[in-house]
Amino acid sequence: MNEVFEIKGKPAGMTFEHFTGYLASTTHSKRVMTLNEMANVAAFVASDEASGLTGTTVNLTMGSLDD
Repeated sequence: MNEVFEIKGKPAGMTFEHFTGYLASTTHSKRVMTLNEMANVAAFVASDEASGLTGTTVNLTMGSLDD
């Protein structure tokens, strides 16, 4: 998140809090996904339990982008 802020938020004159608040406002749940949540998805997709997923794109935008 810090790297994205440095590239997008800071040049726009936003504070980190304003930037993350803006990102959260664009999602259905009104929050940003945590690194732990992303890691859990990656671990699931790489596991045998996800063997039924083939040629699948996993959307981790929490609804800010439609599939």
